[in-house]
Amino acid sequence: MGILDLLPHCVSGVYFIYHSDFEKWSFGKLSAMHETALALEGGYDYYYMGYYIHSCIKMRYKGEYKPSYLLDPETYDWNPLDGELRTLLDSKTYVSLSRERRQKEGRRETRTAPDGENESDSDSSADDLEKYPHPSAAEAGKAVQGGMSLFELKVPGVMTVEEIEQQVDLDRQSFKIQGRIVEAQDLVPWDQGDLRDGGTLKGVVGELVACLTFPISGRPIKNLPESITVGREDSAAQIFQKIADASRFTIHRLRVTKGSDGSPIPNAGDVTVHQTGLRNKSAIDVKDLGPQIAWRTVFVIEYLAPIVIHPLFYYARPLIYGTSEPPSELQKLTMIMVVLHFVKRELETLFVHRFSLATMPFRNIFKNSAHYWILSGFNMAYWIYAPTSPTARPANPPLLYLGIAHYVVGELGNLYSHLVLKNLRKPGGTERGIPQGLGFNVVTCPNYMFEIMAWVGVLMVSWNLSTLLFIVVSTAQLGAWGKKKERRYRKEFGDKYKRKRFVILPGVF
Repeated sequence: MGILDLLPHCVSGVYFIYHSDFEKWSFGKLSAMHETALALEGGYDYYYMGYYIHSCIKMRYKGEYKPSYLLDPETYDWNPLDGELRTLLDSKTYVSLSRERRQKEGRRETRTAPDGENESDSDSSADDLEKYPHPSAAEAGKAVQGGMSLFELKVPGVMTVEEIEQQVDLDRQSFKIQGRIVEAQDLVPWDQGDLRDGGTLKGVVGELVACLTFPISGRPIKNLPESITVGREDSAAQIFQKIADASRFTIHRLRVTKGSDGSPIPNAGDVTVHQTGLRNKSAIDVKDLGPQIAWRTVFVIEYLAPIVIHPLFYYARPLIYGTSEPPSELQKLTMIMVVLHFVKRELETLFVHRFSLATMPFRNIFKNSAHYWILSGFNMAYWIYAPTSPTARPANPPLLYLGIAHYVVGELGNLYSHLVLKNLRKPGGTERGIPQGLGFNVVTCPNYMFEIMAWVGVLMVSWNLSTLLFIVVSTAQLGAWGKKKERRYRKEFGDKYKRKRFVILPGVF
């Protein structure tokens, strides 16, 4: 008796049962051939034989069929189960072919490195320890019972903290408490919790969502249709459009996932309904993401504040500080540099940047704007244009000219990097590519590197601690974004992408 799952793209063999008296006839192999024939006759793309444990004699037969492919647990690429992979499986209990190839490339680079440096080898071993601190299930279970967060185990297939922060709105998850439905952000212990601490409410919810790999709740949508009809060759965007038309909701507030596995359906015009895996009478889940605001609008509002605040403090010095002294040349130059920087950012927002997502939650505008309105706006302006500010003193010509040079190179380099990133994506597209050009072979995000360089130039002109504070906070945030981007490049492009040791500052960060 055979038990099968008929999935959209493959036939999955779940179980095959027969009496032990007939073991010598190898009915299991006969079943595999029949199931392969079923996949061919039914027009399926693949025949999936299930889990493969190389050290288990009863499972080794699965690798005898040619060609067979094994899933890489880290990159989710399918690799031929042939000589190279088989040799590794014979010698190791855990094998990721992509990892092995990266380490081999790293060792090759180490042999050719000058001065006998051994950086690549140490990186590989350190990466191994970081990636899998507890390789066995027993060790991992004890570690979790001892207080280790699930995220620290680096379990393949489980969402990371960074992925949850980017893709899931945990604050809006709903709970039923004493008959009332409340959102997580309304609970007293929520803000004090840490996503990486499994002993807090936020940590518990985060681990649950990480294992489910999709948001576990959402707001109900009025007028949501019970069913929609689209053609198999229609674009996936038509699903969103039909739901939006029927429910009178904007497309940008909708999140649509497959009912079978919770995987998101892209709002894309270049992906067909058939390619998403949906079939006749397939179930989908629809979530209201809440009020949204365009990314471009958020950027415009963020950068507008310093453009207004700095001239305001500069020209209102008599009212703010009660002084009749004119501003110094350094104060004037600092004001011009800051305003030009943010005017450039506004122009890039309008004419250069291409966003993979059209909108973000509306409330994010307050969090995003605070960085620019407070740190680079009010805080910098108040201290820089004060009569007692170091910026009010006479200029040091060598330091002044060096600062201006730093600023100009940083701004031009930042613009160049943004143009490179722009050309990776067609207008209105969401595709990604590997950026090439000045700085991209040195760090992951040269646009961030040049951004910091420009602000160092402002610091050398203003010589003010408020500018230094903005640089430190910004560098920490840019570094976090750079690490996310490096991980995404490695995951998305695998061996095609040249891994970087530093994400924003060569030799430092």
